[in-house]
Amino acid sequence: MSVPSDLRPPRPGTQFALRILLACVIVLTVAGVAVATTIKRESDIIVGALPEQTAATAKAKEALDDVEPGKPQTMLLVGDDARKGEESGQRSDTMILVRLDSDAKVTSMLSLPRDLIVAGGSNVRLNAAFAGGPDKLIDRLKELLSTPQETFEIHHYVSIRFTAFSAAVNAFGCFYTDVDRRYFNDNNPPVGDTKPYAAIDVKAGYQRLCGEDSLDYVRFRHLDNDVVREARQQHYLSEARGQIATSKLIFEGNRLAKTILKFVDTDIRTSRGLLGVVKLGLGVVGNPTKRIQLDTTDTKEGALQTTPAGLAKAARQFLHPGSPRKVKSSDNDAEPTRTASGRKRRAKRPKTPATLGDGLAAARTNVVNSGIDRDFTAAPIYVPRLVQNGAVYRDNESRGYEIASAGGRAFPWQGYRLVVAVDGSRGGIGQYYGIQGTSWKDPPVLDMTTDEVRLAGRTFRIEYDGARIRRLVWKTPNGTYWVNNSLKNSLTNGEMRAIARSLTPYRGG
Repeated sequence: MSVPSDLRPPRPGTQFALRILLACVIVLTVAGVAVATTIKRESDIIVGALPEQTAATAKAKEALDDVEPGKPQTMLLVGDDARKGEESGQRSDTMILVRLDSDAKVTSMLSLPRDLIVAGGSNVRLNAAFAGGPDKLIDRLKELLSTPQETFEIHHYVSIRFTAFSAAVNAFGCFYTDVDRRYFNDNNPPVGDTKPYAAIDVKAGYQRLCGEDSLDYVRFRHLDNDVVREARQQHYLSEARGQIATSKLIFEGNRLAKTILKFVDTDIRTSRGLLGVVKLGLGVVGNPTKRIQLDTTDTKEGALQTTPAGLAKAARQFLHPGSPRKVKSSDNDAEPTRTASGRKRRAKRPKTPATLGDGLAAARTNVVNSGIDRDFTAAPIYVPRLVQNGAVYRDNESRGYEIASAGGRAFPWQGYRLVVAVDGSRGGIGQYYGIQGTSWKDPPVLDMTTDEVRLAGRTFRIEYDGARIRRLVWKTPNGTYWVNNSLKNSLTNGEMRAIARSLTPYRGG
């Protein structure tokens, strides 16, 4: 019996491995700002740690475009899906284009599906070009993304094998991650399938994830799809980037390079060449990342189809991403208006999200049924009076628990998580938002925030993901609390603020 492609065992998290490598490169540039000699030393370490260049990558250099130092550069990052004993450069799991432009306000990224085909052209998938060698892939991408108005150039190529993932996470000492729900599979395959799903049991809540658990988390695909997995990987990358310490790169660069870079192949083979990219990266440190969305539709054959117009649009947005959104710290979406007499008239608050009539009762029931009131005793428990319309509390996934320290050997903090499933008509498959509380007074999430807003007399810190609010964080003398949006940010900014505003102390069931 055959199994649908979306139910087959997931491939390893190569896409995240590529992104964590990019994060390392960007953070490394910060270390270079501090001490000029450190840049030179670290670049020598990186070049020395790279394995011998493959013949395929050497040939890829012929397809790359030349660029003057300091000018904007486009890098192609490829996830090499070669298994043990296979030659690299035959099968790609992920392809990501990254634009380094010190004059831009954002760093743009464009992910290209391996199964991409173009309407009106052949049905040959993009991954077939990589099978012919990275030089063929580079030529194909430049052809697809060039327009009569602008030629698309690619200046550097980086390939990384999927086995770098767990090694990279462990080398950095693991990362604290906001897990939206429980991810579980007991390794029983579907009937007739000879390959089991990857076994996983990662529970909901803010927690420390290391190599194998992190890999299982980002590659999980059972009961959701590639779109959700992409959002999960982006979220994990965001968490990881905020926790990579510059000092670690300065003082442990040699060890990190030897651990991670043995899985990497690139056209950048000299300290001078690497320094050119690193120095260009100095201009983009601190800039937000803008994900360029390529419009695609599913085909009956399991491919993802786009159009020439869709490719042209993506190329234009990638090369000219524009400025990030203007952040507003107001509790209201609308600006104050004036009456005819010139007096300011308070703007109407946006309507609160549609709610369950017994929203507070539902939250209290969730606390009791999940045992949070028993397992979280180090600080007050706060629950919302409001829920998104159609959303449902998940008693079997909400929980109280202990949070491990950075060393993983002690559990100095308590935490609790209310898991709320978003209605499928609102957010699509696999979307959950949550209420998180912890006795940890300075968790890393505080470093992810960029703005503040006053809600119901409390100061909430805001973390944005593009134009949407990702988290609203409230720091108290006893601990830290936040409202967490779903992976695809299914809740509007107004809904996020309304739920945060409605937080109230738990007084018992």
